[in-house]
Amino acid sequence: MFKYAMTQWIVGNEDMEVSFQRLKDNGYDAIEFAADPYNLDVDRCLALMNKYEMKCYSLCGMFNEERDLTASGKNADTAVQYLKDSVDFACKVGAKIIIVVPSPVGRTVPPEGMSMELLYENAVNNVRKAADYAEKNGIKLAIEAINRYETFFMNTLTKAYKFVKDVDHPVVGIMADTFHMSIEENSFVKAIYMIKDKLIHVHIADNTREPCGLGTTDFKEIMYALYDINYSGICAMEFMYRLANPYSSLDMNTQGKLMDTYAKQAIDYIRMIERSVEQSL
Repeated sequence: MFKYAMTQWIVGNEDMEVSFQRLKDNGYDAIEFAADPYNLDVDRCLALMNKYEMKCYSLCGMFNEERDLTASGKNADTAVQYLKDSVDFACKVGAKIIIVVPSPVGRTVPPEGMSMELLYENAVNNVRKAADYAEKNGIKLAIEAINRYETFFMNTLTKAYKFVKDVDHPVVGIMADTFHMSIEENSFVKAIYMIKDKLIHVHIADNTREPCGLGTTDFKEIMYALYDINYSGICAMEFMYRLANPYSSLDMNTQGKLMDTYAKQAIDYIRMIERSVEQSL
């Protein structure tokens, strides 16, 4: 069976130990920290990982306007340095993957006066710079395609696959997010097969962005495809409230009981689906 994590940034300003207790109570294998090397206390992270016997396999990168890999100049330098600092943080907590969105989340139109060709070229070059540093430290970068309502730049796994091929770096792969796929992909299965040689991480949420099983996504066909391609990575839950700006959840007072319910729903449902798939193979 796959190992399951839950990403930590979706719980807002909740005390981290509450998050760890929730994951322990519901049988998760790991926590996915936000890639936040400037604010997360690494010693506390390690202490809680030890206390709750929880691994960290991946970090979820946070990309705002100041961290823009499609840019040149200051914002590009800031984004590359942020990834390098996140690599250092990953090494300390044992994570092996950092999720990367090449453009700022929330920018749905290109910057005025800049061509898509130039933005694309900048992103390729900046990701390569970060990847060189990641490779020296044994870390992989997972490129994420996010939906058209959150970015103008890379919405489909077809585009992500081309981008990763153009970056052409041994530590750069792809993350598939089932929520974004539910908006942008014509077929979950075809998309997974298309990227199978570059797929290194998976995020799970239903088409409503709630936990799997509360929407209409067919997770059984997704599981069949992951088994068929011999996917060996982690599956991380990234459900949240229905928000126009997903990053706004970072500053929310978390509804703890709802998150408890969501966490249990997600892990129970996906493991039920996985058991069903295993029994049919």
